[in-house]
Amino acid sequence: MAFGLGCCALALVGTRAFGAIDGVEPTPIHLWSEIKGDTYAERAHFAAGVDKMSAKLDAQISELKAKRAGLTTDTKDWDFAMKEVDDSRALLTDRMNTLGKATTPETWNDAKEKIGEAWHRSQLAVDKMNSTRTS
Repeated sequence: MAFGLGCCALALVGTRAFGAIDGVEPTPIHLWSEIKGDTYAERAHFAAGVDKMSAKLDAQISELKAKRAGLTTDTKDWDFAMKEVDDSRALLTDRMNTLGKATTPETWNDAKEKIGEAWHRSQLAVDKMNSTRTS
């Protein structure tokens, strides 16, 4: 039994260590999973979830900027990859504004799908930043 518990503990530690490359929080996929099935009637719940995703992305960007402030060399790749994070943040903000203008189930579903795409893009960009090595 102790062996089984030890293996579980090591599996959890290994997963966390892999997800937190370079000290930035791993991708919070669950935030999108919690709201992606929301319907037009559940718009308020969806909007609250999108606000959480937006706040999470802002926190990730703050972590990345704090890390960048400490870098002294080899920053070219970092800065190039960070541009994608900033661009994806702008896209998510734009898509959030579009959601607020959606007044029918059809337009709302389209806006919801585009928010999902923007969220996915932003998290890929953050994950790429996690793998960018600089000193």
